[in-house]
Amino acid sequence: MRINSLKAKLRAGHAAVGSLVSVAEPFIAEVMGAANFDFLIVDTEHCPLSIHQLQTVLIALRSTDSTVLVRAKGNDTTDIKQILDVGADGVIIPNVSDRTQCAAAVAATKYPPVGIRGFGPRRAGRIAGGAATYASSADDQVVVIVMVEQREALENLDEILSTPGLDAIMVGPADLAVSLGYLHDLSNPAVDAAIEQVLHGCKKHSVPFGIFTGSAERAERWITRGAQLATIGGDVPFIDEGIERARQDISRILGRP
Repeated sequence: MRINSLKAKLRAGHAAVGSLVSVAEPFIAEVMGAANFDFLIVDTEHCPLSIHQLQTVLIALRSTDSTVLVRAKGNDTTDIKQILDVGADGVIIPNVSDRTQCAAAVAATKYPPVGIRGFGPRRAGRIAGGAATYASSADDQVVVIVMVEQREALENLDEILSTPGLDAIMVGPADLAVSLGYLHDLSNPAVDAAIEQVLHGCKKHSVPFGIFTGSAERAERWITRGAQLATIGGDVPFIDEGIERARQDISRILGRP
């Protein structure tokens, strides 16, 4: 298994910026892979990617130097196993709210006796020089990140952050805002305060803090505060931004409002 450059950055205390892949189109994935992000997140939680489509996207990302993470549909042992077996460099597990859930997520990524991951690295072994070679380093090289995005997770933060084998936390600010009662006010100051609580907890336990930020401005803001993981845009947002710029240019050229 190749050396996980993102895991090396996290261990060294460096910051990393990534982006999201959400479309089951190999060429778009290949374009994203050539963009030189530190990491890419293939999103299967909110996007309709089957395990077969995920494998196709990962094949398209084979040549990228970016660490390729997959956000799982949920904290499901079988789903996590399949994600890793088709070649992901790591997983992001959503909606983890206590230590038991966090420990289960970590265990699903590691082979016995450390964890409970079933052995069958179908594609992962092939691209690592064989199943035995892959298995010899997978426990150490696979990145395991859980998402804090529920009020309950804030209450259990110290327990989550003290879970052995956890590589990082990522905050889902939108879901956290909704959980706190701000469905129609995602930018409420209380949400920012809650995120700061997670950041301080991560510093206390020496666990890398990450957050889905969306824009370069928000990424810079949180990295300045101490975040080690932040995201900018994604395949669909980049298309939307390009279309909006084109629409504005056409309006200017033709004198339309």
